[in-house]
Amino acid sequence: MLPPLSPAFILRRNPYRDTSVLLDLFTLEAGKITCVAKFGQGKNSRSKGMLEPFRQLDASWTGRGEVFTLFNAEEKRRFPLKAAGLVRAVYANELLLRALWQHQPQPELFAQYQQTLFRLENPADVLALPLFELDVLAMAGYVLNLWHDDAEGHDIEPAMRYRFRPDHGLYADVGEGKGVPISGNLLIALREPEAMNSEQRLELRHTLDYLIQMLLKGKTLNARKLFHE
Repeated sequence: MLPPLSPAFILRRNPYRDTSVLLDLFTLEAGKITCVAKFGQGKNSRSKGMLEPFRQLDASWTGRGEVFTLFNAEEKRRFPLKAAGLVRAVYANELLLRALWQHQPQPELFAQYQQTLFRLENPADVLALPLFELDVLAMAGYVLNLWHDDAEGHDIEPAMRYRFRPDHGLYADVGEGKGVPISGNLLIALREPEAMNSEQRLELRHTLDYLIQMLLKGKTLNARKLFHE
């Protein structure tokens, strides 16, 4: 019996021996997995060029343990990313590689990642990446309450300052200096993110950087350097 095909994206590809590549896949059915793709002569060799990031595949694999063997892959769609869109997509892939656990399905995040790649085809869409970062953070339990604080249940006030900690949630800033600072103004604006102004988007960028650094326990993402270049 042939292994079933599952929608998948390649997050990272590395050479592996002379006739193989090592692939980190984000799959709909199995979450993040690692596969070895072996190539010989003929059809398998020609398909090597298809196994690249930012192409949607239907893939199947065999084996047990931490590293599987890619059995089959069929390309379904290419995302023609360029310039800033490509840089943001590289960052999104690295974020998933760091944030996802192996072999844990995340079907909602898979759909959100696919939608993000569609949005990143438009270089003017400045919210595509920040909204995806919020999705990744929410998957990890870093959920910002946009309506009331988690400590007292009070409504969010635009003039108030708040702080967020994964173990405490969102609470009023009382000057203790712990957690990630965030304004009530931004929390309210995130209810309708497409309407945010440039100042709110800048605060969101800083807030996301703090939250992701917390999620990754201080480790930096190499793709962040590309933003500055």
